Amino acid sequence: MTSVDGGGLLSRWMREDTMSDPGVPQRFLDLAQRARGPRALSEAGLRERFGDPAQVELETGQVWRARWDGVSMLVLVLDVDAREVRTVPVTIDPPGEDETSVVVDGSRTAFGVDATVWAGLVSSIPMRVLERVVDAWDDDIVGCTAARAQNRPGPAVAGIREGQSIRSALEPAAEMRAGLADDLAYLRRAPGLPVGERGRPAGTLASLLGDRLDLRALCAALQLPQPEVMKLLRGKTPLPPDQIDTIASATGLPAEQIAGTVRPLPADLVHAVEHPRWRSVWVRRARRLGVSETQARLSGGYGTFALAARQTGGGSADWDARLRQFLGAEDGSKDSP
Repeated sequence: MTSVDGGGLLSRWMREDTMSDPGVPQRFLDLAQRARGPRALSEAGLRERFGDPAQVELETGQVWRARWDGVSMLVLVLDVDAREVRTVPVTIDPPGEDETSVVVDGSRTAFGVDATVWAGLVSSIPMRVLERVVDAWDDDIVGCTAARAQNRPGPAVAGIREGQSIRSALEPAAEMRAGLADDLAYLRRAPGLPVGERGRPAGTLASLLGDRLDLRALCAALQLPQPEVMKLLRGKTPLPPDQIDTIASATGLPAEQIAGTVRPLPADLVHAVEHPRWRSVWVRRARRLGVSETQARLSGGYGTFALAARQTGGGSADWDARLRQFLGAEDGSKDSP
């Protein structure tokens, strides 16, 4: 999928240090030179404005870089829920707008150039795709955006205007809008952790297998001793998601049925694991282990849950502290925010 990438060249600079790259077009270098963005959006500038990234709390009015796989975009946060944020896309360069947009003058943002807020594309995306806060906007910008998202005229505010209509599907702005909609749909599909629901306990692997259970064959397939396999069968320890296919092959049952026995995680733990403050940790862990970010988050979440179960009997826990403890003990890793 080809991403609009949060506004093109300027957002590329935000993702990586390209200011000395000879391949960067001169028009971008000129733009960056004119804008106050290079300092405000550098790592040092972001830390000056927002502090330690691991301590930043999600708030309405913040502009975040959202990313999953090859899709990256800027989003303005309109509301924060337990595991999701209600957002609208923001683009900077190249310019583009439609009749539902709000265009914010560069003097009112850290970007230093006009920014288009695509209010007609309001959408809820999972918190886990947020990567870095890059700006914080005033309430009047948020208010104008919320009004346009509801198809109401926004209040007259200095430095903010309504967007102009797209007159033809062949205009670049029409293609940009379609690309943003596709990218939002992709971000919404970013896989999350299985979360427990009250009153809906997951079935055990033992109950699923019934008289089909061949304990010796299962132990051999999983390369685990019998006591450990018995714990998996009875749901005493969570079934690692990466062993689902192994069990399916050994038992002849569909992987989907095996996956249905995976013990879901407590909602509070899932909220902690998927919070943006831990995003860089999972990215580093995935790189170190040679796995995907999804796998790094899954195994880290279940490893933390198993640690808490051993120490507290499954009771309430400070999940951020448990995550730090689990990751700190893992091969001497320092992966914690």
